[in-house]
Amino acid sequence: MFNLLLPIFMYLIDSILSVVYTQGFLKEKYEKRGMPVIWSAVYFLIQILVFIIGADRFPVGKAAGIILNICILLFMQSFFFQKEMQKQLFITFSFMAGTETAKYMFITFDIVVNGWGNKILGHLLAEGILYTGEKAVAVITICNAVMIALCVLFHALLLTGYLFFISRKYVKKEYPLQTHENVFLLLPCIAALCISVIIRLIISTLSNGMGVVIYEAVPPTRFWLLVIGALMFSDIIASVVLFQRQVQYHEETGKRALLENQVRQMQKEIAEIQDIYSDMRGLRHDMRSHLANISLLVKGAADSVEEELESYIGKMEETVSRLDFTYQTGNPITDIIIHQKGQEAEKKQIPFEVDFAYPCNLLIDVYDIAVILNNALENAIEACGRAEGERQISLRSFVRGCLFFIEVENDFAGNIVMEKESGLPVSSKGNRRLHGIGISNMQRCARKYMGDIDIAISETGGRKKFSLTIMMNGIAASETVSVN
Repeated sequence: MFNLLLPIFMYLIDSILSVVYTQGFLKEKYEKRGMPVIWSAVYFLIQILVFIIGADRFPVGKAAGIILNICILLFMQSFFFQKEMQKQLFITFSFMAGTETAKYMFITFDIVVNGWGNKILGHLLAEGILYTGEKAVAVITICNAVMIALCVLFHALLLTGYLFFISRKYVKKEYPLQTHENVFLLLPCIAALCISVIIRLIISTLSNGMGVVIYEAVPPTRFWLLVIGALMFSDIIASVVLFQRQVQYHEETGKRALLENQVRQMQKEIAEIQDIYSDMRGLRHDMRSHLANISLLVKGAADSVEEELESYIGKMEETVSRLDFTYQTGNPITDIIIHQKGQEAEKKQIPFEVDFAYPCNLLIDVYDIAVILNNALENAIEACGRAEGERQISLRSFVRGCLFFIEVENDFAGNIVMEKESGLPVSSKGNRRLHGIGISNMQRCARKYMGDIDIAISETGGRKKFSLTIMMNGIAASETVSVN
């Protein structure tokens, strides 16, 4: 009876932890509260049917049992969760490596616990404490129950701690795994499974009549088996940590490259602004000559000169219009950024509504505002360009005390997936490695001024709206104090 209860409890623990572990990585297909219960029940029943009830008629070997469990878990993941094959392979193999390693470490623990239990019972018998059969049976029953409880607790704590560490260290859960990256993560798991199978085969072989020899003849074996198991756990966790650091390094490299590109773009735009202002100064200088010529033409104007005069004035107006910005924000840099983005929207036939004013009274670097406007309007134009039917982009700003707000709203098509860790939308662009960098850069600029960003998604009359609000806390220029 007790020999049957122990594996049942262990399978129950494995079933519960399998769904909890999977939930930390994959997105559920069905948003139902009872899904974890159904998963646990199904997986538990399969374990009981295959490895306990059906073991007598259809015995399953150690390696075959692992392969069968892997197939079962992959099938259940595909049924209950959204398909991400690379990530499913890592989840399954890391879970199976943990359960198998924990089980053979449990065998060592079980032998030690049983040895202590037998010594206690032997001592009680030797002292004559168990002088009646009923009392002996009761004590033996209690001892067996205690030993089972200790073994189950050991297995639960060991496996939970291992899975918890992996889930905690695997922070980039939204990151799409590539094949070569998955191979890097799977190799320690496969090695752990192979070592576990070999050790369990050795233990099971020696257990048939001679199982105690390895532990009694060589007592340090118990310690070294536990050490090997701990090393295998550490190896898998270390591979996850190294992988995460590699992902972080690539993301930081990508962010730096993007920021450097934005800096170059801003420098180019500032240079264009300076050229335009130089042209405007030259235009003012030439305007006097133009006006003098017009004056002379008007004084001696005749009917024959009227057409020439109109053509001359028309060319002047054309020149001036090229140097004139559609949007006057109070700062030349923001003027040209909004002007350029407005022209891009016009080319795509997207209505562009602007109510933006540069906060001249707040100490906020124009470069940071420029980064926000560049990224926000670029994303809005790209998203709105994919939308069908009625569409529009609106840019607004307002000041509340020392707080400066920028609001960008645009239509979009499709669905927006939000990342769990950051709360930022996942990019639909082909390069998912650098997803959300534009928005993260805006967030970085906002947090520089003790602010943040807020994202809202709404749908009205079939139109999907994406609203981005950036808040920046700027000190009023009148409040600054100089220190000598």
